[in-house]
Amino acid sequence: MRTLLLMTLLAVASAADPAAWNQSYQRAGRQVIDQVNARQVDPAAVGTLVQQMLAQAVPASRAYAAKHPEGAKLIEAVIAQAAVVDASGAVTGIGPMKDLPFAEIETQWHDLGHFKTVDVGIDLSVEANEHFTDPLHAMIHPVMVLRAALDHAKDKDQASLDHMKAEMDEGMEQMEKLSGTLR
Repeated sequence: MRTLLLMTLLAVASAADPAAWNQSYQRAGRQVIDQVNARQVDPAAVGTLVQQMLAQAVPASRAYAAKHPEGAKLIEAVIAQAAVVDASGAVTGIGPMKDLPFAEIETQWHDLGHFKTVDVGIDLSVEANEHFTDPLHAMIHPVMVLRAALDHAKDKDQASLDHMKAEMDEGMEQMEKLSGTLR
């Protein structure tokens, strides 16, 4: 009973802990990179890891939006595409972005092309707003990794593996920066 209580308290304490979010995200990211390095990519396992990363990136991004409310609409727009989130705020799946071709995710979401035609209340071409890319990319990069894993399952192309590794490295870097700003 005492162990269960301690585990529950630790889970609650880490639920809003940027360092814990980052550690979990990094751990899942390293597992993806291990698959790439071994050239043994299992898209279903990558999907599970991506969902784990999104389960960390979404609350971290929402915490960022709470600190910078002018970007909340922007952050929520990406969450709606990257993740499936239930009423309690828990990530229960990967969003519709995963179904887009890799190049479209890159141009529309990573490179912010989508936001040139949709008003989210801030102008991302203004350098002072560039800091919003950290929470966005902490969510977008894992989805790009999954898309590359799914592509690799079809084509067995080295380029897909290269995309997986590069996108995962970038996602891990963005999450590290994001969690650092929340501490």
